Amino acid sequence: MELGINSQPTVYEKQLIGIIRRLPEDRVSQVIDFAKFLEFQIRNVSGKRIHQNETEQEIAEENARWDTLLATDESQRLLEKMADEALAEIQAGKSSPMIFNEKGRLRQG
Repeated sequence: MELGINSQPTVYEKQLIGIIRRLPEDRVSQVIDFAKFLEFQIRNVSGKRIHQNETEQEIAEENARWDTLLATDESQRLLEKMADEALAEIQAGKSSPMIFNEKGRLRQG
């Protein structure tokens, strides 16, 4: 999602900027790290098979199944519960930030 000189920000860009402006600095760096991770995935997976034996159609069908599943009220409640649990772990100091190297891979230890 690149902005050209004459481009207007999209709704997603505006939403993301609003979120980032409300976050503490350490959380902003986590958002940036995660965005770099996603960018790396797209760059290295686009046009390639994710798994050796899967076709692009099989991948698209699987993604459609996930989209359908995640659109249900039950899955949204479960995702909210998982987010609450993750937030509780963060607040309790039981988690550590995800740090990625220059190649977009998660650093170990």
